[in-house]
Amino acid sequence: MPIKDMSLLDKNKVMKQFFKFDYQTEIRLSILLFILFFLLINFEIVYLLNLSKKGWNEESLQNLKGGAYSTSQLWQNDPGNPKTIAKIKSLLPLWGLKRVDILNQHGDLLFSSDDKIDIGRLQPADSSLNLFKSKLTSGKNFFSEIYPGPQKRFYQSYFYPFTDYKSQATLFCRVEKEVSRLEWMERISRYEGWVRGLGILGVVFMALLLLRNIFSPYQQMKRKAEEEKIFSPSGKKEDIESVVEVFQKVITELKEKERKLQELYVQTDNKARNLERYNEYILRSINNGVIICDNQGKISGFNQSAQKLLGPDFDLNYNQHYKQALAKNHALCNMLEGLVIKKDLSAETEIEIDGKRQPTRFLLANSGLLRDENENILGLVLVLTDLTELKKIQQKIVQQQKMASIGEISAGLAHELRNSMGALLGYCKMLKKGIKEGSTAYPVVESILAESLTLENLLQRFLDFAKPLEVKWIKFDLLELIRDCIKIAQEKKPEVKFSLKVEGEMPLLPGDPLLLRQAFQNLILNSIEAVSDNGEIKISLKKSNDEREPIIELIIQDNGCGIPEGNLDQIFKPFFTSKEKGIGLGLSLVKKIIDLHKGKIEVESETGKGTIFSIFLSLTEPEIKPESAKVSNLKTAEVSI
Repeated sequence: MPIKDMSLLDKNKVMKQFFKFDYQTEIRLSILLFILFFLLINFEIVYLLNLSKKGWNEESLQNLKGGAYSTSQLWQNDPGNPKTIAKIKSLLPLWGLKRVDILNQHGDLLFSSDDKIDIGRLQPADSSLNLFKSKLTSGKNFFSEIYPGPQKRFYQSYFYPFTDYKSQATLFCRVEKEVSRLEWMERISRYEGWVRGLGILGVVFMALLLLRNIFSPYQQMKRKAEEEKIFSPSGKKEDIESVVEVFQKVITELKEKERKLQELYVQTDNKARNLERYNEYILRSINNGVIICDNQGKISGFNQSAQKLLGPDFDLNYNQHYKQALAKNHALCNMLEGLVIKKDLSAETEIEIDGKRQPTRFLLANSGLLRDENENILGLVLVLTDLTELKKIQQKIVQQQKMASIGEISAGLAHELRNSMGALLGYCKMLKKGIKEGSTAYPVVESILAESLTLENLLQRFLDFAKPLEVKWIKFDLLELIRDCIKIAQEKKPEVKFSLKVEGEMPLLPGDPLLLRQAFQNLILNSIEAVSDNGEIKISLKKSNDEREPIIELIIQDNGCGIPEGNLDQIFKPFFTSKEKGIGLGLSLVKKIIDLHKGKIEVESETGKGTIFSIFLSLTEPEIKPESAKVSNLKTAEVSI
């Protein structure tokens, strides 16, 4: 088999068989190669150190020479001129110099770029010049030795002679440069032999220590394997090779066990995830609201039904305490607090959620303690059931019972009063015939007769409201009925603007057209009375679908005076009116007719902006006489009438 097709382990075996190497020999050879590599690096560092020192030294000398020559040329052309001095100072950063001086052959300072130097003194400007004053008399250029300066730094100077054109005297240009790096490099070079020797000894010592530390764990592992009887010692195999064989065997067994554990973990995790999803599906599917809290009272789970039932005034969040989520003084919070204190198994109460941003809701709250199989308390659970519709049905039944009682009483009372009013009207008419029209008693009798007729009309309306209505179901064109109602309303107040909007195709509506005409006409007349002379009444019709069946939605909107907010809950009650001469039976009769048609009426109003009445009538009714199945031809349109 070619070597390139072998695995790494097979290649190692082939190499060992070829060179007859064991693991210990390989490790020793590796340590030896490491020592040789370290020595190579050591010599390479020394070579680079000397090369760097030589390069820095040559660079420093070139900078000193270049700076001195440039300065002497500037001084020769125009000595002492301020512009010349400025140019000389600009050479300092160009050549990396610290300072530039102009000296005579006796060492006296004629100019210095260092402004702190007192040039007027006859003595040398600083102590460093004393080191080189004797060499100036030779008149030759020279480099100084590296000498120390302030702040533990080192410097080197170069003295360059030149002739002053004016005085024909020999002057020296002295340039100074910091060479601290070069000095420290020189000092390091002095001790490099000792450092290199100590480094080699240290590496050898560390290599021997490393060999001992490498082989010691293998030997301990082999002894432990023999004690545990994982394998039997063999004289043919060395310690490390035996340990590697045992280690490979243990790794193989561990991988197999890891694979089985991974399979068990995946199965358990899938079951847990499925159970968690199943619980989420249950919580999401039920209409009841569920809130779960842990032992600390923090919310650990809830469904969307709970948030929907509580409304936007209560903000449920995970890891939020129920006191913060449910409001500290709220009935739900007090119920849970009592459950925690008394340790009762369960509690039940009815609460009313009176939100600012949603209608009032009635909820049945059941709470209990969560316990495990050992009766340890794990937390709390709160279940919310919506009783709003049930409460509305109860109120509706009570209202209907009250209305039935009122109807029976009012029917009997109105019947008796009509008998008396009939006799009274008869006597009034007889009395009117016996009195001349110009007499003083004639207006009095007319007033009595008019009031009697008004009372007779009131009694008749009482009887109309109290008597049971029977719906005669037929299919009719609602659009034509609405247009007839608008025409009648326009005759009473022609200055009011009407608009009729129809969305989509209008099917025939099952119902009693006479009763519905009375209801719609009453609503339109109320809107006429609410608007001003230049008011506007908008009526719209459209077909839509609610949760169960198709419906027709009729909206009557005006821009009149509106209904006060405190009266919105009262307007459909009998005998409630805000008009001076009103009776309070019109809207009650409207609601009665809509209820008989299995419909629903809603009202929205704002004082000073207008009122909107929304009527929803079902299109499905089983007890309908078979009539024509025609559909109104009017498509989506907006008609101004």
